[in-house]
This record gives sequence, structure tokens and C-alpha cells, in this order.
Amino acid sequence: MGKREHPLVSYCQESRNFAELLDGWLFRGTGRIRSESISDMDRRFLIKSGRKIYRERYRDLYKKVEGAAVHLLIGLEHQENVHYGMPVRVMDYDSVSYMAQMSGIAGRHEERNDLTEAEKLSGFSKEDRLIPVISLVLYCGARAWDGALRLHELLDFGGVPKELRGCIGDYHIQVLDVCHTDDPRLLEFPADIAALFFFLKYKDDPVRLTNNLAKIEEVRSNTCDTIAECVGERRLKRFIKEEDGGKVNMCKALDLLIADGEKRGEKRGEKRGVELGVAKERKNTERERKRAEKAEARIRELEQMLRR
Repeated sequence: MGKREHPLVSYCQESRNFAELLDGWLFRGTGRIRSESISDMDRRFLIKSGRKIYRERYRDLYKKVEGAAVHLLIGLEHQENVHYGMPVRVMDYDSVSYMAQMSGIAGRHEERNDLTEAEKLSGFSKEDRLIPVISLVLYCGARAWDGALRLHELLDFGGVPKELRGCIGDYHIQVLDVCHTDDPRLLEFPADIAALFFFLKYKDDPVRLTNNLAKIEEVRSNTCDTIAECVGERRLKRFIKEEDGGKVNMCKALDLLIADGEKRGEKRGEKRGVELGVAKERKNTERERKRAEKAEARIRELEQMLRR
């Protein structure tokens, strides 16, 4: 992500927003993931893979989800451009996540000194288990995701016999292509996440944006603020102050934006019309001046001829 995190990643750092994103993605907005089940995990991974050799990785977001239905570690990677090596990148992130868990387990066993000689080799007992890791690639680019969704799509099987291909491990990744997901599917997300996604998808299509926002009554003010940052429409921030109760009616805000845009367009048109009128007047004046100069020159020529 670089030094400056994307507003969407910053938005999803809040447990409530992250829970709603996951609930819409994993359970189609049925409310099975609550904000109280979300806890932060360290996004920085530093794993020792050899003598004086360390592997360091950073995730955009990394949180733990606990509850009756799920017990997962969720990593979120935000993308604005297609990453054509994403299966390898995600596989590396997930591998480091599992290695970090194993390292923690091994440290606890070392303190207790409760492993057999065979188990000490790995620092992992036969009964130990790891928490599952899921990585979501949240892609918000205008072009449809056309990168690989599994490791096998990146491999050259040209010289590999078909009988051996099943022996080569595969790795699937999860990509949510926001701008190319069907509208009914986006509407399954909680209202705030759906409104955010629709603005990203239809920021240049006010008709479709209005039609979809009509199905969403209100959003929280911090959602509206994030939308303003993500789509570069700073005027939306003005409506946050105008609304009461920390909620923003997005249809009303969009109508006002469109009306404001039309007024600005009219003013620009009027200004352009004045500029064109002045330019045309100057052009006509210059044309008349040249005609007068030619006429005067012709008169002087005739006077000289008469004198002869």
C-alpha cells in the first residue's frame, strides 16, 4: 500500500466496517459476523527462516474473527490494478501467517518442555492445530480482473506429463472484483458497504448509481466520508455536516451533487459564451481594420495615377 494507506483500507480497519464487509462477502449479509467478534492482529510478520535470515511481510489488514460460526484469521489485500502474480503473493502471505502461528506454538512448548524427541524437530505436537487463514483480495479497478485465480494458471505444464500434474500442489485465491460484481450481489452486503461499492462501480454513471442508492436509505457519516475520499468527490463532506444523527441520506446527497454540477456547468457555459463573443468581436474588428487599410491604399494609388 505504500506510506499512504488507501481510504478504503483505513475504513475497514474499524471493527464494525470490517465485520460488515466479511458478513457480506462470506455470508451474504445475514448478520453472522459481529463487530465484537473482531480483534486486531499484528500486520507485520517477521519470520526467521535461517541463520541471520528473516522474512518480513506486511498485510494491508489482518484481523482475527471468533465466534460460534467462524474462527479465522482474515487478511485483506487492497488492489487498484491487476496483480498477475497474485496467487503466489497470497500464498506467500498465508504461508508466513501459518509459520508465525507455528513459531508461537513452538515457543510455548519450549517453555513447558512438553514435547517428545520426535516432536522437538518441528516444535509442533501431533495434537496441535493452526487457525485457518483466509485472504481476500479486494479489487476496485475499472478493468475487469483478468489475472490468475489459482497457482496452476501461472504454471507452465508444457513439459509435464498429465499423469504428474495432479502431484503439483495448487493454491486458490479469493478476489472480490467490486466494479464487475452483479448489482444484486452487491446489494447483499450491509447498506454502508453496498453504498461504498456502488459509488466505486458507478462513479461515472449517475443514473445507475441513483437507481441502486434508492434501495439504500442511509449510511453512516464515516462511510460517506470514505466515499468522498475514494471517488475524489470532496463536496460530499459538506453533506455530512448538514445531516443530523450521524446518518447521511445518499440519494439526497447525490441529487444535490448533480444539481450543483449542473449549476457549475451552466456557469462555465456562460463564461465560455462570453469569451467566445469577445473573441468573435475582436476578430470582426480586425477584419474591418484590414479592409479599411486596403481601401485607403487603393485610394492613394488612384490619386497618384490621376496626377500623372
